[in-house]
Amino acid sequence: MRLNHNAMAYTANNNLNAINNNLTKSMQRLSSGYKINKSSDDPAAKAISQRMRAQIRGLDRAVDNSNDGISLIQTAEGALDETHAILARMRELAVQAANQTYDESDKDSIQAELEQLKDELDRISESTEFNGRKLLNGELNKKGYTDSDMLSIVEIGGDIDPGEYGISILSNGTQAKTTLTPVPDAHVITATEAGSMAINGLDIYITEGMTGKDVNERIRDAAAKMGISYDFTTGEIISDEYGESQFIKISASSDDLKALTGADGTEYRGTDCEAEFATSGGERIGFKDTATIDTDGNRITVTDKNGFKMTYDTDPTSGAVNDITVTVLSAGPMVLQIGNNEGQTLDVNIAKTTADSLGINTINIYTHEYASNAIEKIDAAVVKVSGIRSSLGAYQNRLDHTINNLGTSNENLTSAVSRIQDTDMAEEITEYTQQNVLSQSALQMLMKSNARPEGLLQLFQR
Repeated sequence: MRLNHNAMAYTANNNLNAINNNLTKSMQRLSSGYKINKSSDDPAAKAISQRMRAQIRGLDRAVDNSNDGISLIQTAEGALDETHAILARMRELAVQAANQTYDESDKDSIQAELEQLKDELDRISESTEFNGRKLLNGELNKKGYTDSDMLSIVEIGGDIDPGEYGISILSNGTQAKTTLTPVPDAHVITATEAGSMAINGLDIYITEGMTGKDVNERIRDAAAKMGISYDFTTGEIISDEYGESQFIKISASSDDLKALTGADGTEYRGTDCEAEFATSGGERIGFKDTATIDTDGNRITVTDKNGFKMTYDTDPTSGAVNDITVTVLSAGPMVLQIGNNEGQTLDVNIAKTTADSLGINTINIYTHEYASNAIEKIDAAVVKVSGIRSSLGAYQNRLDHTINNLGTSNENLTSAVSRIQDTDMAEEITEYTQQNVLSQSALQMLMKSNARPEGLLQLFQR
């Protein structure tokens, strides 16, 4: 037996310290619910779990992003529902006006409502927004620019890759125009000159005793209703719009009225612009061989498969311009971050829905022919808006599936992190109980080992 070194006490104390460390870890795990509370507990598992926890938070944010995207799409779709309702009302008015039981004053009222409805289409397009972002004014369309002021981009839509595209303008569209003989203001219409005139099918009546000024004003007002401008001084009469669809035909019911005004019933038409694909080395620049060009007035539309569509306006004063380069950018569509990682995005592209972009900004219904043409144009606008709404519906359905997939991924990652980091409470309580019993046992042994040297005193007493 030794007095200076109590080896058994050292052994008991070391065991007690080790047990207390284990007991401390067990209490930490039970109180926090995590079996990894610091990196030293399991460095590899700690790194893996932290990376997974970051992914889980990213997935949660991606779900919120997708829900925001659905809200944005629903906002746009709700506005387009009203756009469809407006187009339905416009079509109803055009069908009504095509019936020739209405007089000119009735058609004035119909045309006035059409103008208000067109203004409302423009207002909806310009004012519909989500969190400050305009949705229907073309802001969410692909962007681009041209290297010539003679060609401007109206719309870039559909499956169009960023890059350069070449167009050549061979000639510009022209207006329909002719001249009438201005009637002197002081001239008084005689009985033989009285009768009617038809301006593109719209009748005006010239009665005996009217002055030349009255006649000119009636011609001016009727022409304006048909989209035609009349100059009193020169007699020039010209369509407001460009293209082959624009025509001027003015006839008079009597020979004397015809001689007075020069209205001989000849039809004069404008022309559409002419354009072709620019080439380099015999190959089209940017455009595929399946692409086609259509022109209407000074508007050029290029279409191809998969919804490819590019629309431009030419400058009426430009003349022929060869090899204009149109550069399409990747910017424009709204990018929704719908995944946890870089590149997991959805581009939302929404076309412009103004009256001009829908092709109904110049419709009128004063004659049966014009009203029938308005019906055709409105039908095309309905089809375009339906296509936009169909795309929005496809976006929303995709986002619904995206949210479901993100939820599943979140669930699986959370389960994986739980297996790595969470405490098995039943197992840990068993461990805690064992360490607690060992701690009490080691403490008792330490007390006894410290008391053992007292036995040496008995040797000294004898």
